[in-house]
Amino acid sequence: MDPSSIVLLVVSASISFALGRFIVFLRNKKRNAEKEQAQKKAAQALKDQPPEPESMNKAKRKRQLRDAGRRGNEGR
Repeated sequence: MDPSSIVLLVVSASISFALGRFIVFLRNKKRNAEKEQAQKKAAQALKDQPPEPESMNKAKRKRQLRDAGRRGNEGR
């Protein structure tokens, strides 16, 4: 192999590698953005869900009231 073909091979390999890494970087960036958006959407869905009806069980009812009080203080 003459030196010009070796240089061409090295240059093409490095360009191919850099392009591959760039594509992987963009794909991961997009996936992370979608994952973050899905987490925000899930958190908002939990906040927006209607409260469950008051329980007949006294201990559970106390726990529900205590948890509802905590949720009310989280936003402050």
